[in-house]
Amino acid sequence: MTNEQIHSQAPEEEGDPKDIATGMTFADISIRNHVFAWMLMFGLMGFGTIAFTGAGGVVKGLGVSQNPDVDFPVVNISVSYEGASPEVMETDITDIVEDSMTSLEGVKEISSTSRQGGSNVSVEFDISRDINIAMQDVQARVAQLGRRFPRDVDPPTVSKNNPEDQPIMWVGVSGDRTPTFLADYVRNVVKPAFQTVEGVGEIQFGYRERNVRVWFDATRLEAQGMTVQDVTAAIGREHVEMPAGRIEGVGREMNVRAEGEAINLDTFRDLVISYNQGTPVRLKDVAVVEDGFEDQRRVQRAMGQTALGFGIKKLRGANAVQVGHDVRDRIGELQKQAPDGIVLAVNYDSTQFIEESINEILFTLVMAALLTGIVCWLFLGSWTSTINI
Repeated sequence: MTNEQIHSQAPEEEGDPKDIATGMTFADISIRNHVFAWMLMFGLMGFGTIAFTGAGGVVKGLGVSQNPDVDFPVVNISVSYEGASPEVMETDITDIVEDSMTSLEGVKEISSTSRQGGSNVSVEFDISRDINIAMQDVQARVAQLGRRFPRDVDPPTVSKNNPEDQPIMWVGVSGDRTPTFLADYVRNVVKPAFQTVEGVGEIQFGYRERNVRVWFDATRLEAQGMTVQDVTAAIGREHVEMPAGRIEGVGREMNVRAEGEAINLDTFRDLVISYNQGTPVRLKDVAVVEDGFEDQRRVQRAMGQTALGFGIKKLRGANAVQVGHDVRDRIGELQKQAPDGIVLAVNYDSTQFIEESINEILFTLVMAALLTGIVCWLFLGSWTSTINI
């Protein structure tokens, strides 16, 4: 037998590097290098734990929300025209906006709503359309429509539609106090308290704004030879504060301010709106001035009492469940400091459904792991193999 024949019959050494590089699978590597397999498994578990819970404030934990944080290709156009009927809004506003939007690239659907004093047009683009570019196109097209709108129309607003921008909680403030007291308390105390909660982005209020009402007397106006337009023009001209320049001297400079705004109702009632044969005609001579609220178009009640409601919006990417817990804690703190008769309560909380869904998912995962372990133990008959799996 020659040397060549002897060499050909010699068995190959176990663990040949060539075989390891070409034929060994991941399972073979894990079996032969069990320490490496354990370290890899613990590393994956460690990174998963950090992603889920965070790392001491350095790494932010996994956010929890009802909907994913995505920008849908939908743009809303809102136009306000105070006092206009739905028919006027449809003809002078909505139709013009719709006709202008149809020529944009990638438009899939256009829907609109016309109501008393307001119009809303929703433009949906193809899913492949970049929402930011689409919004810029819509803003440019709306800017060109300014001259076609009526003169008194408020500037249109263009915004993206995202489910994450909807309120996650609705809180109500009720009590046996006057609407004025409730509005001031919510505006000056409750709103600043909730704005400091981590994760809260915006607070959407439902209270009526305070304003000064001027009730014209037709008989007095006719006696003074004036019209309603004359009085409103005089109020807009006289009830205003404007800069008056500055006075410069040697070594010093002073700003001059013309204080034309009334600081209280009595001063506003004494506002001079015209002169009749040299005698000043004041606002109180032709109208009744009183402190009040804007027009009431909806009523809010909680447990049979007058209430004010507001919605809590979270920041993009914030943990909705954690924000809900923090808001409830802040409500408890405010309730301890609230005046007698004032009650703060959560009327709607979507984070409860989110938390229950997450808990159900965790329960399902744990149950699946236990059932898998039992099945592996029944078929393998070994506790060590079951624990490894």
